Amino acid sequence: MAMAAASFLLPRSKYRSPDILSKLTIPPAFSYWRSQDISASFNPNDLRYNFISRVFAREYANKYRQRLVFLILDAGNFHNPKVCYGSSGYSSRDLPSPEFKAGSRTFKAQAVYFEKPGESQVTVYWICINQRIVDWIGQKWLEFLYAVLNKEKTGLMVRMDIPCTAQTIDSALKLSREFISQLAAELPSDQQAYLFGR
Repeated sequence: MAMAAASFLLPRSKYRSPDILSKLTIPPAFSYWRSQDISASFNPNDLRYNFISRVFAREYANKYRQRLVFLILDAGNFHNPKVCYGSSGYSSRDLPSPEFKAGSRTFKAQAVYFEKPGESQVTVYWICINQRIVDWIGQKWLEFLYAVLNKEKTGLMVRMDIPCTAQTIDSALKLSREFISQLAAELPSDQQAYLFGR
């Protein structure tokens, strides 16, 4: 009990990780996708991002001018995207969990439709800790366990933000599935597990 209390009550230092993210070879262009790096828009020295070690952020567009933002957060304690978007004035609606195929792997993700006047999108995300996709309860349990044991872990949140309207949600989800399927085909098999689980 004392160890548990100490791990949560004592001040936390900046989160550090084994830095798997910098070792992933995610191509800036593949199939009919092209991208631009937007990671500079995230400042990891900002105290609001104290739980984040590194950010990978690119905006990809395909030959049909459909686009999405692909994010990977290397972080120590994730929070639900609804917290961020809610504080920015978006309303949210949970969507049924979409299923993804990444190489030989199949997994389910979380999806939320966010909307405010003039802007709307679908956000699809999942959390992969030590090459295992976990839900929110699993994530909190592992955070607690690794904090008590004072062990490093690899914790990544993979997220896609796809602009759409309430009428084009299905198309946005289809686009996200196509993107992940095509991206997985470009990644070495030993790297896929960090993003898509074992």
